[in-house]
Amino acid sequence: MLIEFDEEVNLPPERIYAYFRSPVDWARLFPAFGKVEDRGEGWYAVSLRSFPFPLVAKITRDDPNETVAWSFRSFWRGQGEVKLVSRGGRTRVQGYERISIRVLPFVSPLIERLFLERRFRRLWSSGWHRLRRMADEGREALGAVSPVAIEDAAQPGVAPDGRPRTAARR
Repeated sequence: MLIEFDEEVNLPPERIYAYFRSPVDWARLFPAFGKVEDRGEGWYAVSLRSFPFPLVAKITRDDPNETVAWSFRSFWRGQGEVKLVSRGGRTRVQGYERISIRVLPFVSPLIERLFLERRFRRLWSSGWHRLRRMADEGREALGAVSPVAIEDAAQPGVAPDGRPRTAARR
C-alpha cells in the first residue's frame, strides 16, 4: 500500500521534524502508537494499538529539519520519507509511506485494500490534525497537558472566549 501526502502546517520545520526524527518520537504525534521498544542497531518496535504486530522501523536518512526517511522490517516491510519545506512561517510536508505485509506477499495487496489502508490513512490524518491543532492553540507540547489545564494556567476562571468559566464548562 502506498500512502502519499502533501500537507501544509502553520509551524516551522524544526517543530514538525521533532516528531519524525526517530521512531521513539512517533508515539508523541500519532495517538494510535503505543509503547516503543529499542531493538538495537537503530531499530525500534513501535506498537500499534489496533494491530497485533508492531512496526519495526529504523531511520535511514536524517537531514535535520529537512528530510527523514525510514525502513520497516519484521512482519511489515517498506519505507517512508518526510520532506519539510519552510514557506513563510508555514511548513509544507511532502512524502510517502509504502508498507506491506512481509509474510503474505501474494495476498498482501488484497488484505491492505480491504482492512489496512483506511486505518493507515486515518493514522496519518490524526498526526496532521494534531500538528494543526498544536499550531492553532499555540501549544509547545502535544498530549502532555490538556487544553483545559493550559487555559486555566493562562487565565484561571476565564474561558477562551472571555466569558467566566463555570464548573460545568471545564
